[in-house]
Amino acid sequence: MKNRVSVIIPSLNEEENIGEALASVIAGDPFEVVVVDGGSTDRTIEIARSYDGVTVTGAWRRGRAAQMNEGARMCSGDTLLFLHADSTLPGGWSLLLGEKMRDDETIGGCFFVRLSGSRFIYRLIGWLINARTLLFRSFTGDQAMFMRREFFERTGGFPDVPLMEDLMMADRMRRGGRVEFIGKPVKTASRKWERFGPVRTIFLMWYIKSLFRAGRPPKDLAPY
Repeated sequence: MKNRVSVIIPSLNEEENIGEALASVIAGDPFEVVVVDGGSTDRTIEIARSYDGVTVTGAWRRGRAAQMNEGARMCSGDTLLFLHADSTLPGGWSLLLGEKMRDDETIGGCFFVRLSGSRFIYRLIGWLINARTLLFRSFTGDQAMFMRREFFERTGGFPDVPLMEDLMMADRMRRGGRVEFIGKPVKTASRKWERFGPVRTIFLMWYIKSLFRAGRPPKDLAPY
């Protein structure tokens, strides 16, 4: 039986990126594509609606977790893939995903990542993220997480928190069964590193994650 893949994209004011993201998704001929917007005031919704076969809806509440959960509820595919609106999937992504999900023991996984910036430090950051993924089986939403619908529904979807919903889901996946990684990378925008500076951003992200691992609730970390 063919594995039907549903792609869910949460968006908010992503007119500069949503078109490229959708083009990369559609190239893989997915079963369905849903864009869940959090209240964009630019042309994000207009651009998304211009792509045939793409369903565009709004979430009951802004927030990446709420938007992704809403999109998943609308889908009926066997595998759910969650893609950030500023990321693009690699060529042949659906075949690569199908290979990984062929084994019934696999509950999901993610792609490796490559940052869009041309500077060497962005190549290094991507390499470090991928090394962390292999060594610690830790991954985030920037890496286009995917999982079986059955697992998503059984575990209640993404935790309804303002931050760290991806790490919390990754923890569930590691505990829940076999997790696989696709070596051909997703390209994700390096804008947050560019905005605050690569080194400062790395330290801030590690600081926030360290506080989270130490038990600080996501709502206390969101202001950072």
